[in-house]
Amino acid sequence: MTVHDRRETAPVGRRSARHQLRTHFRRSMRLVALSAAIPGTGLIRTRARMAGWAIFLAFLLAIAVGVALIVSQGAKDVGLYVLSHPDVLQGLGVLLAVGGLFWCASIIATAVAARPDRLDRTRTRVLAVFTTLLVGLVGAGTYKGAEAALITTDTIRGVFSAEGLRPGEGAKVVNEPDVDPWRDTPRVNLLLMGSDAGIGRTGTRPDSMIVASVDTRTGRTALISVPRNFEWAPLPADSPLRERWPGGFYGGTHDQPDCPRKAADAADPCAINAIWTEVDQFREANPDAYADEVVPGRSETRDVVGEVLGLKIDHLVVIDLQGFMDLVNAMGGVEVNVKLGGFDGKTPLPYGQKFADGSYAHYFDDLGPQQLNGYQALWYARTRAADNDDHRQRRQRCVVQAVVDQVDPAFMLAKYASIAHILKENVYTDIPGANLPAFAELVERVQKAKITSLGFTDKNGFPYSSNPDYQLVRELVQKAIDPPTKKSKPKPAVTTPTEATIPTPSTTVTEPADVDECA
Repeated sequence: MTVHDRRETAPVGRRSARHQLRTHFRRSMRLVALSAAIPGTGLIRTRARMAGWAIFLAFLLAIAVGVALIVSQGAKDVGLYVLSHPDVLQGLGVLLAVGGLFWCASIIATAVAARPDRLDRTRTRVLAVFTTLLVGLVGAGTYKGAEAALITTDTIRGVFSAEGLRPGEGAKVVNEPDVDPWRDTPRVNLLLMGSDAGIGRTGTRPDSMIVASVDTRTGRTALISVPRNFEWAPLPADSPLRERWPGGFYGGTHDQPDCPRKAADAADPCAINAIWTEVDQFREANPDAYADEVVPGRSETRDVVGEVLGLKIDHLVVIDLQGFMDLVNAMGGVEVNVKLGGFDGKTPLPYGQKFADGSYAHYFDDLGPQQLNGYQALWYARTRAADNDDHRQRRQRCVVQAVVDQVDPAFMLAKYASIAHILKENVYTDIPGANLPAFAELVERVQKAKITSLGFTDKNGFPYSSNPDYQLVRELVQKAIDPPTKKSKPKPAVTTPTEATIPTPSTTVTEPADVDECA
C-alpha cells in the first residue's frame, strides 16, 4: 500500500469510529431510558444481563400478583382490604421503597454497563445528566408512593382505632372470605354528629344529631333527626350524671326543673346538645367519674341519644364543619334537590355573611336539583334564618341522604391520600379499621334501597321540644325502622238494626310517611 493510499484510508477509519461511537452512545441512552420505563429491561442488553433478568422478573411477578388479585377480587375490594389492614399497607410501603431503590440501581447499572469505551467528555456528561434525571424521577415517584402508604397507615391506625369503643360494644362483623359480613347483625345504628363549638360557647356542642338505622340485609335505612334542644333527656341507668340528677332526667323534670346552667343563663337550657359540655364540667368536679372514658362527653351524648330513641347506638361518627366541606369537595360535590324555605315554602334561603342591613351574601333562590360544593352543602344543611330548626333538620337529612346516595367508594378510594388527611384532622369515629370493607358493602346496599326520614315536629306530636314525650319518640322510631308490611283492607263492621254504634275515643299517632321528603 502506498503512502497516498494510507492517507485516504485514515479519514475513513476515523469517520467509521466516530459513527460507531455515536451509535453506541445512542444505544446507551435508549437502554437507560428502557430501564427507567421498565425495571431491569435495559440491563438485560448489557453484560449484566443476569441481574437485569432478576429485576425484570421480580417486577413482572409483582405486576402479575396485583393483576390476579384485582381480577379475582375486584379493584375496590383489594383496595379496601389493604386500607383496612394497616400492617399490609405498611408492608406495601416498605416494599415500594425497597423496589424503588432496586429500580434506581438498575438505571445506574445500565448506564455504567452500556457506556461505550473511549466516550468523549461531552457525551459522558450528557449520559450522566440523563441518568441522574431519570433516577430522580423514578426515585421521587417511588418515595412519594411509599411515604403516602406509611402516612396513610398512621392515619388509618389513628382514625379507625376504635378508641372510645367499650369492650363488647359495636357492630358484630364477620370478616371471613365469601361470607356476608353482616350475617350476625340484622341492624346497625350509626349516630352522625356535626360538631360546632360556636362563638362564645364553652366546650363542644353537637350542631346536628342524626341516627342512621340500617337494615343490614336489605339496606333499608331510616334517618332519624334528634332535635338538639330536646330537654329533660333520660339518662342511662349507669350514667354518672345520675349522681347529680337521681331522678334519671338531665335537668330534672318539667314539673321540677333542676338546671343550674339555665338559672345562670335563660338562653342556655339543659338541652340534649349540652350533655357533652355538662359531662366535661362534671368530670372536673368529680375526677373519679368516667375513669375509663377517653372523651366522656362524647360517649355520654351517644348513650343519651340511644336512651331517647330506644335504640342501641353501635357506632359514632363526629365530623366538624371544615371536615364536612372537605369531604363533599373530595367527592366532587353533591347534587341536592334544593327547596325554598320559610313557613310558606316560598322564601329564598339566605346563607353566608350577614350584612348590617339584614341582607346576606348569598341566597338559595333556585328550585330543583343543583350541584353544591362543600361550602354550599354545609350552609344548605345549617341555615335556619328563613324558618326554624324543624326545617333545618329536614334539610340536614336531605343532604346526608344525598351524600350517601352519591358517594362512590371506588372513586373515594382513588383519592385516599386526601381523604385520609381530612379524616385525621376533622373526623372521629369508633368504627374499627378491620370493618371498613363491611361498611363499604353496607353503603352499597343502602344506595340500592329505600331511605326514609323521621323528624319530631308539631305534625307528629312535638309542638314543644322543651317537653317532649319520649314514649312517643320511641314509638315513632320503632314504626320508622320496622320493615314495611302490606296493608290489608279493613273488613266492614256488621251491625244489627237495634245496635247503636258507640264512638270510642282514640289517640292517633302519626306514622312517618314512607315518602321521600327530599324529592
